[in-house]
Amino acid sequence: MIARFILAILLIAAAALPSNAAQPTVETIRIGIPGKLVDFAPFFVGIKTGIYRSEGLEPQFIVMRSGIVIPALLSGELDYTTIYGSTIRSAVTGLPLKVIATLIIKQSFFLFTQRDIRRVQDLKGKRIAISNFASSTDNSARTALKHHGLEAMRDVTLIAMGDTGVRFQALLSGAIEAAILTPPYTVMAEQKGLNNLVWLGDILGDVPSNGLSTTVKKLKENPDQVHRMLRASVRSMIYTREHKQEALPILMKEFPGMEKNTLAGTLDFYLQAMSPDGRVNEAVFQELIKEQRELMNVKAEVPLSQVADFGPLQRVVKELSAGK
Repeated sequence: MIARFILAILLIAAAALPSNAAQPTVETIRIGIPGKLVDFAPFFVGIKTGIYRSEGLEPQFIVMRSGIVIPALLSGELDYTTIYGSTIRSAVTGLPLKVIATLIIKQSFFLFTQRDIRRVQDLKGKRIAISNFASSTDNSARTALKHHGLEAMRDVTLIAMGDTGVRFQALLSGAIEAAILTPPYTVMAEQKGLNNLVWLGDILGDVPSNGLSTTVKKLKENPDQVHRMLRASVRSMIYTREHKQEALPILMKEFPGMEKNTLAGTLDFYLQAMSPDGRVNEAVFQELIKEQRELMNVKAEVPLSQVADFGPLQRVVKELSAGK
């Protein structure tokens, strides 16, 4: 009887507690991305598996052009962005932004051609589709040609045709002889029998292309949130790599318009191109700073500490390695 009485009191006391007493606080964070891309698979997987929520975070992804992201970040409308080059370029010119982690560390540009073109030299007198001039696709085409002894706009014509889907369709229809493509269109091109002539990674080595960046203000005023954001992101990267079979059904729901084989092939590439833990070779990163300095005509030396703060990431990696 006494036991029943005590149990009843405990149940009443538990019912009287506020409903949110046992629930952890979840903080909404806003992340600017250039588009909903398979590159960002770990983020989508981390959200659906509850990894971000376990760190007290609820990410919201906002698709924005790179020209808008930086002002939005500086104004506080965004907390983080995955856009890499614009952040480095802005930090080089003195804006208070820092790269804090790297997601993709390998080049994702490929030169695809019609079936009858088997060597780069066979492109002489022909045309390569790029997105726009002075873009990454433009640089990739020029690099591939130069590496094989050809010069863009002298030996081979570059044609600005817009986004990857348009370039893929032009190549598929025979309207163009070659195009710079990225996954998933590279997977689709191989499925259609087009020729994968050059992977820029074989020429350029590691070229980081996206990651996480934030403001100096965020790093100073909310280091705990930055820490949790990095923990959740690195954990999500590790989970996606180690549990590809579990990740694929999640991504199929995120990308319903993509065939399963195409999505699987695209995921395979990005898992190979992904940093193991968000870190990047600092010598490679210094080269990116140098390129952006030259592009922006900045004469003064720019130390890595002006553009990146990898200290929080190093602490996260150490924690996770220790099983914390």
